[in-house]
Amino acid sequence: MGYPAEFRETPWPQIEGQLGEWCARSPEMRPVLDIARSVLFSGADAQLAGLLSMTDLVVVPRPVPNPPYDEVIVRYQGPWITVETLTHNGRNDRIRRPAEDAVPLFWRFMIKKFGIHPSPSGAPPDEEATSVPHPSG
Repeated sequence: MGYPAEFRETPWPQIEGQLGEWCARSPEMRPVLDIARSVLFSGADAQLAGLLSMTDLVVVPRPVPNPPYDEVIVRYQGPWITVETLTHNGRNDRIRRPAEDAVPLFWRFMIKKFGIHPSPSGAPPDEEATSVPHPSG
C-alpha cells in the first residue's frame, strides 16, 4: 500500500547538501548524491518532490499527491543500490543493482512509474526538443 501520511518534501538543494555532508564522512553514499545532483542538473526538481528518510531518498511526482500515494525509495546497501516503488494498489516493484548503476536505474523508475524524464520539462527528449520555440520563429 502507498504511503498513508502527508509527504513533507525537502528542497532538492537541501537534499544535495545533506547527502554531501554524509559523503564527506561516508563516501559510499555517493551514488545517492549522484541521483540528487542528476535531478537538479536536469531541472526535473520542478517535476519531482523528495525527502530523506534516515539514509533513504524518497521521491514522488509533483504536484505532491494526497495520501495514499505511490513513492519511489532509493536505498544504498553497499555495494548495491536498491530502487523500489511502494504503491497504493500493491503493485510494488524493486530492483537491486551495483551502485554504479544508481543514476540510470533511478531514471528508469521515474520514467516507468511517473512518466518523468531527466529533462527540464520532465517530457521525453523528443518532445522536449519540439516544445522549445525555434529562434527564427
